[in-house]
Amino acid sequence: MAVAAAAWYVILCLLHWLNPRALWLDEYNVFRSVALFAPGDFFREELITTQVFPRLYLFLIHTVAQPFNFHVWSVRFLPFVSMVAAFFVWLKLAGYELKDRKNYFLFVLSWAASVPLIYYASELKQYSMDVLAGSLFLLFIYRGEELKAGSRVLYIAALSLLPFLALFSYPSFLFMGFPLYNLIRREEEGRFRNQCLLVYVFAVLAAAHVFYHYDFKVSGARTQGFDDYFISFASAGEFFKTFGEGVNNLISRWFAEQPRFIKKIGLFFTPFGMICIFVSFFRNFRKDGYLFKSVNTVALALFAELFILGALKKYPFSVPRTSLFYCPVVLLMTIKGIDALRVVHPWISRVILAVYGAFLVFVMVGISRTVFSWNLSAIPKIW
Repeated sequence: MAVAAAAWYVILCLLHWLNPRALWLDEYNVFRSVALFAPGDFFREELITTQVFPRLYLFLIHTVAQPFNFHVWSVRFLPFVSMVAAFFVWLKLAGYELKDRKNYFLFVLSWAASVPLIYYASELKQYSMDVLAGSLFLLFIYRGEELKAGSRVLYIAALSLLPFLALFSYPSFLFMGFPLYNLIRREEEGRFRNQCLLVYVFAVLAAAHVFYHYDFKVSGARTQGFDDYFISFASAGEFFKTFGEGVNNLISRWFAEQPRFIKKIGLFFTPFGMICIFVSFFRNFRKDGYLFKSVNTVALALFAELFILGALKKYPFSVPRTSLFYCPVVLLMTIKGIDALRVVHPWISRVILAVYGAFLVFVMVGISRTVFSWNLSAIPKIW
């Protein structure tokens, strides 16, 4: 069943990519630079229309699309590949956490029941790459020790390359601290640990240097249009309002928004994920030797980073598309949170998981109808 659900998700993404729909406004604003810039312009000129986009990634899109005369399929190809690749990495990650086959199936089904995870698989924006970059950092957190035991050369190579994902995905900066923290904590490994730490710090500084001079310095820090998605400290009321709306957006907008009852139903299930994010951190961090070894501890740390950046007005706290890398985290932790209800009574978790599965199937069917009719948009009405 999980294989069928995975295949269906890929089919939906493929069909959405094959839809030769016209570029919408934000895509067109990016496309103007992709089509008109010379290769060197991506690293020294502001984009023709005000947009924020990782320059190296944009250059690669230009390189891939140019031989095809910038056809919509070609400019959306790398976002499509990025999301499908992220999906398969997340299937691996979910396998470490969800040992029950039914729960694993529900996680896979969640992707096919998520408008953002399908829609942004074929949009000329960087959000699918954000999902891929985040998944690769998490994969290293899970498999790093195994990789080191098998080949220290490959381990050091991975440490060297991971920070450079920031040149393709800005949220990569949110993940960089986890390998660094783990290396600092692993004092027992002596000289080799010090070598790895030196390599990783150098790679982080090198990636930050390239990012600053050929991306940030050229593009500047822009947050226009996101004022409503920051944490406000104007008053206690404003704080709780903006924080509450932010958390609501961060956990409940991953399925579909039209008709609105779908979002409301989803809001019944996803709070289990939010509770699980908090409980899992405090349950696992000490058990893991105060290291970041899994999504169980990383999830809350990412949430805290998003909150802090939102409070500092440096990164929107809860815009679904800019936080899309957090979507699989919420989907995974939602299933783990509902499954954890078995400590109260096994039938409680079974019934809620069954209802959740029925909800996912209902949403998936609606999304599938929309994809097959070539009407999928960022906020489609799926029924």
